Amino acid sequence: MTAPETLDNITLDLIRDTYMEAAAETIERGGSKLTAHKEGTVAAAMYVAAAIGIEDEEAKRLVVQVVRSDAEMAL
Repeated sequence: MTAPETLDNITLDLIRDTYMEAAAETIERGGSKLTAHKEGTVAAAMYVAAAIGIEDEEAKRLVVQVVRSDAEMAL
């Protein structure tokens, strides 16, 4: 399983940026924080799955780990 510690800073930044952009768009449309988190996770997982060639479920777990480990990611 891929761990956040094994990713380079550029990939981590792109995961965070993709997550936050999708989450912010959801909140701007009136979505809840939970919906924003889900949409941010899916968007970032799609990116990371394609970028590093891992399965979708593993990518989702990785995104959640990255987001949880970053205190600045609070919605």
